[in-house]
Amino acid sequence: MNLKKLFLLAGAIAVAFSVTPLAANAQVNSNAPQRVSQARPTPPDLKLSQQQISKINQIRSNTRTQIQNVLTDKQRLQIKTDLEKGKKPQEVFGSINFNQQQQNQLRRIIVTSQKEMEDVLNDKQKKILEQWRKSQIPQAPNN
Repeated sequence: MNLKKLFLLAGAIAVAFSVTPLAANAQVNSNAPQRVSQARPTPPDLKLSQQQISKINQIRSNTRTQIQNVLTDKQRLQIKTDLEKGKKPQEVFGSINFNQQQQNQLRRIIVTSQKEMEDVLNDKQKKILEQWRKSQIPQAPNN
């Protein structure tokens, strides 16, 4: 099994499973206190409309439901327990032993939901998001 792909899949699942969209959340509640210790950079302000926020939240809700349906009862309990203990979502999902069928289903769910969310964005928002993603790719050191 390719460990790097599994780690990336675990991270994507963790984000889809446990986090509200940061950009949408920032639009709705921009006066809320921000956590200083956020592990990942905040995406750019895409200036989402209320309609876009609603659609993205619905997609994320559907994604969480689909992911829950792929997990076994034991996996769901382990995830719930570990998250309640304060473990990071990526760490929690990285510790779950998904079988090959689950990996394939989860990968398909994540890819589909990302595409659906991107389809909600207009061309300008897509361009901003793409530029931000490119800026997040670690650069190899010049040796």
